Amino acid sequence: MRFTLVKIVDLCIDEQVDALIVAGDLYDGDQTSMKTARFLASQMQRLHEAGIATFIIRGNHDALSRITQELILPPSLTVFGGRAHCVDITKDGLALSIHGLSFAKPQAPESLLEKYHRPTPDTVNIGIMHTSLAGAPGGLSQIFLINALFTKPREIPLPM
Repeated sequence: MRFTLVKIVDLCIDEQVDALIVAGDLYDGDQTSMKTARFLASQMQRLHEAGIATFIIRGNHDALSRITQELILPPSLTVFGGRAHCVDITKDGLALSIHGLSFAKPQAPESLLEKYHRPTPDTVNIGIMHTSLAGAPGGLSQIFLINALFTKPREIPLPM
């Protein structure tokens, strides 16, 4: 996993991307190694120094992890909590609203879609969701029905 994260961060820096979005499960919840936490912080610091914002939600595997709470993480990193939140930014004159909601616990048998904020008018809205299209056995993962996106009224038309 470390090798993969380094490669992702290298690619972000090489391509001079504006942001990296991570939709959960950076590590398992029972992971308590401060070495792992420091490694993650060092990669987030590399992105910060390159001027790349990072937006992370916690998935079902890292919902309960506390290993990063003792670290000082760069200000360009946003970790969304267990309540829906929206971060508004403007990049090169383009208004963006990044919506996120982390798993508060490893199991979320009910849909979290209703908890997300409505789209922000006159902006590009990006929603981050850790999910399974069909659901996981035993309700261990967020069950997401893609039809819910297309049947709910939206202010921005979604591609089919």
